[in-house]
Amino acid sequence: MINKQDRVISMLLYNSTESDMTYQRPDMTTYVCQIRKNKPNTFYIPETQLELPLNLPKTISKPPISKDAPHINMLEKYYGKDWKLTPNPDLEPH
Repeated sequence: MINKQDRVISMLLYNSTESDMTYQRPDMTTYVCQIRKNKPNTFYIPETQLELPLNLPKTISKPPISKDAPHINMLEKYYGKDWKLTPNPDLEPH
C-alpha cells in the first residue's frame, strides 16, 4: 500500500516496536500506517476536523429590567423615598 512517491510527513514513535507513520500522497491526501509488534501493519485514513468560524456578538446584551422590579430599591420601597443611609459608629467592621 505504501508507494515510493508517498512521503512521510509525521512519525509518532511509541517505543522501539510500535509507531504510527503518516504518509502524504502526491495528490496531498494522507494515510497512516500503524506498525505494531507481532501484528500486521494497519492502514487507515485519518479523520479531519472542520473548524467553523462562529460569528457571535462581541457583547451580550442584557435583558431590560423594568423600574418597578421587586429587587430594585428595596430599601426605598420599605422606608420611603426620603430615606437616607445613616452610618452607625458602634458597629464592628465586617
